[in-house]
Amino acid sequence: MSKRFFTYMLLIVVAFSAMAQINVTGKVIDKESNEPLTGASVIVKGADGKIKKFASSKADGAFAMTLPLVNGCRLEVAMMSFAKQSIPLDSVTFPLTVYMEPGATLLKEVTVKADRIREQGDTITYNVGSFAQQQDRSIGDVLKRMPGIDVAKNGKIQYQGEDINKFYIEGSDLLGGKYGIATNGISHDDVGAVEVMENHQPMQVLSGISFSDKAAINLKLKNKAKATWTFHGDAGGGYSWQPDGAIWDGELFTMAVMPSFQNITTFRTNNTGEDLSSSSIDFFAGRRNSGLSRYVSVGLPGVPSLSEKRTLFNRSFLVSTNSLWKLKNGEFKVNIDYSFNRVTADASNTTTYFLPDVGQRGREVSRPYDGNRIITENRSGTEHSHSLSGKFIYELNRRTAFINNTLRTNVDWDDVDLVTSGSIPNEQSAKLPDYYVSNNFKMIKRFKGNHLVTLQSVNEWESLPQTLTLTMVPDAADAKYRVPTGNKFSQHISDHAFYTHESAAYAFNIKGVTLSLEGGIKGYFRSMDSQLPDFPEEVPGLTENVVNTNYMTVYADPEFEYWVRRVNISLNLPVSYAHYTFDKAIANHDEVYFSPSLSFDWKPNNRFSGSFSGGLGRSPMNMNLIHPGLIMTNYRTLKAGTEQFYNSSSQNVSASVSYKHTRHGLFANGIVMQSWTHIPYTMSQQLYGDYVVYSYADADNDSRMLMAMGSVGKTLDFMRGSCNVNGSFSRNESQLFSQQQSVNSVSTGWSIGGKINGNPCRWFSFDYSIDYSDSRLTMNGMSESWLSTMENELSLTFIPYRRWQWTVSGEHYRNEITENSFKNVVMLDTKLIYQFNKRIELAASLTNILNKRSYNYITYSQLSSFESQRQLRGRQLLFSITLRK
Repeated sequence: MSKRFFTYMLLIVVAFSAMAQINVTGKVIDKESNEPLTGASVIVKGADGKIKKFASSKADGAFAMTLPLVNGCRLEVAMMSFAKQSIPLDSVTFPLTVYMEPGATLLKEVTVKADRIREQGDTITYNVGSFAQQQDRSIGDVLKRMPGIDVAKNGKIQYQGEDINKFYIEGSDLLGGKYGIATNGISHDDVGAVEVMENHQPMQVLSGISFSDKAAINLKLKNKAKATWTFHGDAGGGYSWQPDGAIWDGELFTMAVMPSFQNITTFRTNNTGEDLSSSSIDFFAGRRNSGLSRYVSVGLPGVPSLSEKRTLFNRSFLVSTNSLWKLKNGEFKVNIDYSFNRVTADASNTTTYFLPDVGQRGREVSRPYDGNRIITENRSGTEHSHSLSGKFIYELNRRTAFINNTLRTNVDWDDVDLVTSGSIPNEQSAKLPDYYVSNNFKMIKRFKGNHLVTLQSVNEWESLPQTLTLTMVPDAADAKYRVPTGNKFSQHISDHAFYTHESAAYAFNIKGVTLSLEGGIKGYFRSMDSQLPDFPEEVPGLTENVVNTNYMTVYADPEFEYWVRRVNISLNLPVSYAHYTFDKAIANHDEVYFSPSLSFDWKPNNRFSGSFSGGLGRSPMNMNLIHPGLIMTNYRTLKAGTEQFYNSSSQNVSASVSYKHTRHGLFANGIVMQSWTHIPYTMSQQLYGDYVVYSYADADNDSRMLMAMGSVGKTLDFMRGSCNVNGSFSRNESQLFSQQQSVNSVSTGWSIGGKINGNPCRWFSFDYSIDYSDSRLTMNGMSESWLSTMENELSLTFIPYRRWQWTVSGEHYRNEITENSFKNVVMLDTKLIYQFNKRIELAASLTNILNKRSYNYITYSQLSSFESQRQLRGRQLLFSITLRK
């Protein structure tokens, strides 16, 4: 009886206790976006200020706790970047909805400082948030501020002066060499860190056996950008004063980064002066072995100093989709890109051909007039270019085996129409398609830890037909050498090539010494024919070509590599035998080539590294130069090839050093290169009236090139900024013929530049850069004047209120047209942004406020100068909206 009574009483106590418990439940919501907040700290404090219960909000923002009573208690919700909320619980009902507003979280007597740059072994980690500024949009904007990393105008990335060899997103190579799609598209707010992996060997099978002096970049995404689809879109419209009419700018970018799948797809279109095709450049593609290049060089006039947003009159469209699937054995990737550009241009040009003196200045031979030859032109044209490319890759990358098969295809077609008035009025139309397909298979197997067997097969095919139609318009028949008025000429060039390379290699490593031997066979089969009927007899030479340039090469490439501790020495001794056949156009040839090279890399510690390399050898001439007849490249320029087969010899040395101190944010690098080349043929320039003919004379040409460059970058932590100083020097000397006279040409140039950026306070940030260069051309000891160019860029961003952002930017160009005669151009822009919330942004921009409409510049080549007056994009007003997820 007592036991039963005790049980009843216990149940009653438990029941009353349960009834006394109060469920404190609710959700934590971002007031601006109305989205749930994950990880918010939820605390219940009693009247005495002591913590009674605590919890964290879940993925849906929900929280739940139980307390016996809530009288006199308060609910406190806190989260970084949001103002803390405190709610009395005496008279509230549950569930609660707690709205969090953005705000600063103050930590009393505690200083939290994350390292902007960290170093662990061979990996350098940059904290993206510490380099980003309010006006940044893509991760590419932030990369430009990181010391040690250089981003060129076309998007190519270098680390410590050397090109990177891989670009990863969360450890996967989704885009290959087309990483400009990622740097221009991925929001910097989705990236937590940028990792630079020094001495990166992308093939795991070669780890510990083959040394790499290249670095790779890996983007580490924030958790919010993983295992989900993210996207952002921009749409803008407005008006332009030159060209007059409506303008637009739009983009849609989507990304998924998941454990077994990655995808980036982007659509972009604009007519505001941005060439979208640069986003899909494959920086790892290298030179095609098919070796074809365009003979026809009809193109629209360009401006070498100003940015394209000032000079490009375009209508552009780009679509790119890239997918990666991680399979049980390896991964499969698909990259497909299509771009379209319609570009128009107008320019007034003056070309001066420098002709050699004989006896005294101003008296030349072999032409019926004295002095340098001057050609005037007023050009107006339109170019339509299409590019479709696809790449399909299977890859297995393991410690014991590497397999890669890459199928690639590119189809490009350009149509150019150009109307020219002036010395030789004419109309030109060029059709320039290019069809290319290749397959590259490579397999490496590792045995017993230090033995490697490699098999590789490369096959490429390319077709490069070219058609140039020329019509001479009225008033072009008064000169002795000019084509009669109204004549129409059509030149067609058919050019096809097939290349194959089959090889096998064996390597083994013993205590840091790697010995390898590669052998294989290369085959090249090319046919080219061109016809240019009815060209005037005053310009001498054949106008038809039928050429076959074929070769078969057998080679062996032994290599010795010593890699121990922090020293790497590599010696290559390639030797080959080649048999060339030219289908009776010229005599067949049998050649032996030997081109040894030596490199030395030294890294005594993690801060300093140095390298030295040198080589010499003998190599065949470019097969494209073998054609006896003339080919018209544009309306007044023709080229003739050689009627003989030549070999060239060369020697080169280079040295580089780099230094870094990551704790101080200091990065420095320098490189110097010297090369000597001997070629038994020399380019010759000959003028016939207003026409210029380039050919090759049977004469020795010894050229030399010296180049040096360096860069120093440093973080400026006191204002969340960085700075960089860089410089370069080059000197090129070569031999040419002009009007049958020998000309020794020396071009010399140097440049120095710097940039600095900072975010000294919450409401202000800035970017500034300056570049100054000087160049001079010397012919036969007589030098032209040094001519300089200088460019300044300044951008100031103000944040007067949390949701408002105002940017004012300007560019100043100062070019020396002739000695002590300068052309100055100032361009001003402004942009106002209102952030409606984290997902919606409104903007209005006004570019070229001063409405500058033209620009003059002058450039020099080995035998000529080129002066141009070019139209600029006028003032334009653009309104846009941005949506983000």
